[in-house]
Amino acid sequence: TGLSPLCGRGLAWGLVLLAMSSASASTGPVNLGNASNFVILSRAAITNTPTSMITGNVGSMAAITGFEPVTMDSSGEFLTSPQIDGRIYRATDCVEPTPTML
Repeated sequence: TGLSPLCGRGLAWGLVLLAMSSASASTGPVNLGNASNFVILSRAAITNTPTSMITGNVGSMAAITGFEPVTMDSSGEFLTSPQIDGRIYRATDCVEPTPTML
């Protein structure tokens, strides 16, 4: 065809850049609502294989295991663990507003 291999690559990169700029221009921020308060949030169980160090809040509608020892805060709204630098919100154990928040 008489075209150098670089010419074809340049066209391909131009199409990739055009596609990327079109996609990012049409995508706005996603409102995470209450989920933005958590670093881990799950509808299902969360299982940890000790030991971890998590920075931020962890929440689940189901069981959260493997972070022992966990201690219930005196308010009854959240639990704490030495492996989490934040709070544990578990709907099955905590009082309102935790179940509603999750």
